[in-house]
Amino acid sequence: MNNERDEILTILMEESAETTVEASKIIRFNGGFERLEAELGDLMCMMEILIQKGFIKKENIGQYAQAKRLKLKQWSDIKNL
Repeated sequence: MNNERDEILTILMEESAETTVEASKIIRFNGGFERLEAELGDLMCMMEILIQKGFIKKENIGQYAQAKRLKLKQWSDIKNL
């Protein structure tokens, strides 16, 4: 690891992968959401650290999240967005 930024990004990548695994397990094994909640908490922590350190802006994330919600309303079958 070269620096703090690289360590934060590496951990973010690991947490993202673990979140993916837990979502897959819910589908494959009809599991509960507890482990997914834990992994999402870890992922959220890393996002908060990126914001705290000034690498990303919370406002930008909110804007991108809203844009994604609009796309989902148009292109997905998810109800009540």
